[in-house]
Amino acid sequence: MSQYSDIYVIYNPLSTSGHAEQKSTRLAERLRKRGLNVQLQATQYSGHAETLAYEACFKLKSPLIISASGDGGYNEVVNGVMRAKIDKPSSNPTCAVLPTGNANDHRRSVRKRPLTWAITHSEPEPMDLLQLSIHKDGYTLIRYAHSYIGLGLTTHIAAKLNKETLGPIKEISIVGRAVFSYHPVAITQKDGRTKRYDSMVFANIPHMAKMLRMGNKSDINNGSFRVAAIPHRSQFWLFRVFLNVLLFVFGMQKLPQKEVYHFSVPQTEQIHLDGEVMQLPGGAEATVSISRAVLPVIR
Repeated sequence: MSQYSDIYVIYNPLSTSGHAEQKSTRLAERLRKRGLNVQLQATQYSGHAETLAYEACFKLKSPLIISASGDGGYNEVVNGVMRAKIDKPSSNPTCAVLPTGNANDHRRSVRKRPLTWAITHSEPEPMDLLQLSIHKDGYTLIRYAHSYIGLGLTTHIAAKLNKETLGPIKEISIVGRAVFSYHPVAITQKDGRTKRYDSMVFANIPHMAKMLRMGNKSDINNGSFRVAAIPHRSQFWLFRVFLNVLLFVFGMQKLPQKEVYHFSVPQTEQIHLDGEVMQLPGGAEATVSISRAVLPVIR
């Protein structure tokens, strides 16, 4: 007997030329043959996956909510589930991702076994989430990320790389255009000092954008995250850093591990959560922390 009351698959019908719908349908057919109750639900607009995941936690007893998407769609599902867990503490959802988008860094980093086998033969395990808390004018906004939170050039490059079918020449071209048209991000530390960075990434997995590496090991429940900070220097130096990461796959090694990181931004900046872009208002106080073992997942 399945430990899940329902298996609820959320997919974007426009994702990767309809492949998300095809993969979702095939997964549903395999699971139904095993006697499982599977529901398919298509999204209709940006952010809809978050609403669907939230509602599923209320109407279903103990659902397995699967995001048939890339990293961005899974981010929406994770935020919907976490909001439901706060509003309804008795909810008992489990999450998984069926990779169908251009950016599948999370699944690539944490995968243990084929998804159908994981659903029918494995137990959920707890996963840490990155939590971003934004404070300004007495208002606090909280968002979650399953893989990374970033400001600056790295996340802009990651977003561009994730949209392309990559080869070495195209990668270098994308990095070069970004590096030589980029302005650094000013970040004020907790001690009041303001420094300029070309990139600041808080990572829960070791890979971004197929090629960017921040270590070798993926540990989804170790209670900490990696901090990859690149101080502002010359554009040619920065270009060399990214060539090293892309071409030689050395990556960014020996990064510091943190449980919490406080900062603010003097002016409004874009911030990326698993590739999903939002605005970080100028003057806002921000805290990146780790929410330990808050989300049951199968992988």
